[in-house]
Amino acid sequence: MNAEMTAKLIDAPAETPPDGGYALRVVETRGRRSGEPRRVPLAVVAHDGGQYLVSPVRDRDWVENLLATPECALLSGGHREERRADPAVGEEAAAVVAAYLAAMSVPWAIRAFPVPQDATPAQILEHLPGMAVFRLSAAGS
Repeated sequence: MNAEMTAKLIDAPAETPPDGGYALRVVETRGRRSGEPRRVPLAVVAHDGGQYLVSPVRDRDWVENLLATPECALLSGGHREERRADPAVGEEAAAVVAAYLAAMSVPWAIRAFPVPQDATPAQILEHLPGMAVFRLSAAGS
């Protein structure tokens, strides 16, 4: 299913996520052991003028790849946007997770989080060590 979704998203024009919402994109990371490019469809979350990647758990391959090598790319519509993904922490990360959960309408995605969909940033902070949130910036900045 990920391969089909990845192919579909790569061919589609890039959507800009609305503030407080998200848009699906293909994120290309570098494999932490192989060094080979790895592609995964993910939600890019927009919050307070920034863009973020969110995972309900830290043990995803793409999370571990970004922790090892923060350079990545957003792929869509034949375009490649080079990015850097740096961990977001504390209140910033909790606010991003709250925005993502509020915007999400896919039940299995919501259930993957250790907090309810209507969790406050304060409630999310307690569970943040088990999650991953990355702030995206232009490569080289």
